[in-house]
Amino acid sequence: MNLKIGAAIKDLRTRRGVTQEQLSVFLGVTPQAVSRWEAGNGYPDIELLPAIAGFFSVSTDALLGLDVNEREARRREILLAIQEQSETGGDSAETLQAARRYAAEFPADERIRMNVADVLCRLHMWEDRPDMDALEEAEKLYLTLADTTQDDEFRCEVLESLAGLYAVGLRDTFRLERTLRRLPTMKYSRESVASSLSRYGKNDPAPAQEYIEMLTASLGSALEQYIVRTLPNDPPHWDEKVRMLEGVLALYRFIFGDEPVYYNANVACLYRIIATYRVAQGRHDDALDSLERMCAHLQADSRAKAGDKFTSPFVSEMACPEQVQPFGPFHAHIIHNNAWYVLHNKLPQARYDPIRETPRFGKIVEALTAVAK
Repeated sequence: MNLKIGAAIKDLRTRRGVTQEQLSVFLGVTPQAVSRWEAGNGYPDIELLPAIAGFFSVSTDALLGLDVNEREARRREILLAIQEQSETGGDSAETLQAARRYAAEFPADERIRMNVADVLCRLHMWEDRPDMDALEEAEKLYLTLADTTQDDEFRCEVLESLAGLYAVGLRDTFRLERTLRRLPTMKYSRESVASSLSRYGKNDPAPAQEYIEMLTASLGSALEQYIVRTLPNDPPHWDEKVRMLEGVLALYRFIFGDEPVYYNANVACLYRIIATYRVAQGRHDDALDSLERMCAHLQADSRAKAGDKFTSPFVSEMACPEQVQPFGPFHAHIIHNNAWYVLHNKLPQARYDPIRETPRFGKIVEALTAVAK
């Protein structure tokens, strides 16, 4: 960077009618030192910059010849480029080089620094034999940001990314558990607190309702994973699992009513899981009942307009040409909708063979085919 601090000092001094000697006395240096700075033959010590800026009542950026507005515009340009890259995917070595340049240009910007770790993870975390040096560099960046940021919401975002790194890339359950414990519990989450405040008229009911919906979706997803993946998966436990899954459905109905809007796919997924247990138990009519309910919710899900924001349990498994954020614009980015995914990846599974030739199953396939895309 070509610093023009000497010219800036001379311009400020002459416009204010200050002599070199007066400035030198204030700073505790010789007039000859000020003369050398203004002639471009040297720079003041960095410790003097705040005093010089204070003397002329300007910012240090202005003193260094930096245009604050241009720099802020540049920062916003970089943040926009980062957002677009995270949404479109296709990371490469060039993407990482750009991320490092951005961080060097704005070393104090936490989100720009976090982008380096994000790119390292996207490049290497999903490899069969990941680059451990790259992932450990990402880990150090995340830890530094989590420990130093003053923004609680940003810290949670960093810790969430760090937890993903431990779970998928480094596969370290101990550090994963330790990281998760640094996140606020659901009891003390902003959704829970803000929702409770609405009872006392201290919060707008509209955002409070949004918090309740987010809390419900998070709880529903966590319960589903616990029931399906953690509880024993042998025949004596299937009825218990179905009852618990029906309890999760009751939670969705209690909060959303009969139309869960953005969470139709979540509800559809629960009905499909229940159907798999019922088929395995030989309770074919019950299985078909659940699949028909699944179909109805997938039909409603397919009617969501492009650009709507909602979440889906199928996101991680669907063929996406671009990176899709969990609560980001969805239909605008994916190749196939949820109905297509269930029709082509779930219903063809052998577990449904006992009911595949029934007329009801055929109608379910026909209905999904009509909305699948």
